[in-house]
Amino acid sequence: MDTPYETVMDTGDMLWLALAYGVHGAMSAAQLGLALYLIASGAGRLLGSGTGTQLARGLGATRIGLGLLLVLPLLVGTPSVVSLVAAVAALVLLVVSERGRPAPPGFLGRAARATAIACAAITPVFIVWEREDGLALGVELITTMRDVRAGELEWQLASDRDAPKVGDLAPDFELQGPSGVTRVRLSDFRGERPVALVFGSYT
Repeated sequence: MDTPYETVMDTGDMLWLALAYGVHGAMSAAQLGLALYLIASGAGRLLGSGTGTQLARGLGATRIGLGLLLVLPLLVGTPSVVSLVAAVAALVLLVVSERGRPAPPGFLGRAARATAIACAAITPVFIVWEREDGLALGVELITTMRDVRAGELEWQLASDRDAPKVGDLAPDFELQGPSGVTRVRLSDFRGERPVALVFGSYT
């Protein structure tokens, strides 16, 4: 193939692509954040003071279990229905168990609880919409984009007949001198001293 390398992408396509990646990244972060919140709060109930009742221990263990189920599709490839059920159960558990409890002390505590409930509400909606686990899909998209970029660079080096290869001499070119009268060629300096090219914008 000797087709010169060319990149053509409409600005609108770029915006939609950036939006899509942003949404998937946000949904992955929401699911991961919910899982971490459940595991941390469950561990706190199991290990903290005043959690000696069997009900409290059971709720703590349930939170930890739901948090682990939310990341299982990413870790071991379980079906997305596992994280879907876990997210719905987490939403019910958080709404029911937090309703009668006093607000956590400090702004961060209250914000963490409200954010966790919001994440538990949007995570199952996104999983149903995509028919895939949100966290696993987000990681897959990031990995795919990295591989696509590497393949694009490889294709560019192999397909652009005008691009210099490693070890080739730099293509000769001519520039106007600072005075505007003389002209300078790169080949004039070949074998004399190194040449540094600085590309900048002066406005």
